[in-house]
Amino acid sequence: SFSYNQTKDNLKNISFRLSKGQTLGIIGATGSGKTTLVHLLMRFYDVNKGAIRIGGKDIRTIPEKDLHTLFGIVMQNDFLFSDTILENIRFGREISQDDIEKAIQISQAYDFIMSFPEGLNHVLSQKATNISGGQKQRLAIARTLLLNTKIVLFDEATSALDNESQEYIKRTIDDLVKDHTVIIVAHRLSTIVDADTIHVIEKGKLGGSGTHKELLESCKQYQHLYAAESEI
Repeated sequence: SFSYNQTKDNLKNISFRLSKGQTLGIIGATGSGKTTLVHLLMRFYDVNKGAIRIGGKDIRTIPEKDLHTLFGIVMQNDFLFSDTILENIRFGREISQDDIEKAIQISQAYDFIMSFPEGLNHVLSQKATNISGGQKQRLAIARTLLLNTKIVLFDEATSALDNESQEYIKRTIDDLVKDHTVIIVAHRLSTIVDADTIHVIEKGKLGGSGTHKELLESCKQYQHLYAAESEI
């Protein structure tokens, strides 16, 4: 459980286990507590009750630098700067060409990068306005993959993408789970329907937990979210 102001719990009695190599989807309405849960996982705040453990260790006993190296994070609006695609992915690190090519293949970015005459040396404009939103996200994912972390976290990273771009990201996630534990805070159900476990957060509590199929049968809020998305 956790409270920002120590008077009312923003998250209450949240309990779950995620095994290495699995995918967890987290969904819920705006303000339900999804982002708060993510912040607690990375120890931006400490829980008020209970504990969060990674590999059996309470994260409060893991040095901050070591804890943060466990996570690679793809945000909704990751920053890209005016330079080549290569430098945006490399981000000042010494990384081999083989590793860069592997990362852009997994992130589904290879084809669009190689469609430019300059390939990886194509120069992005300020804030990368000369490529699409989906392409930006794929570059951000490639950058994150090169951290080679144990856990990859998508924090509403697909919420602003069109259906085609969303499909690219979904394929990326499918490839990622072969070597990483993946946590997806989702805006759309379509991103997480194949997750090993989906948690529905409702007003700071765990409103439902299970596979897509199980939640369609047992969780009213999930049923409502699925129906609303199906109408779009």
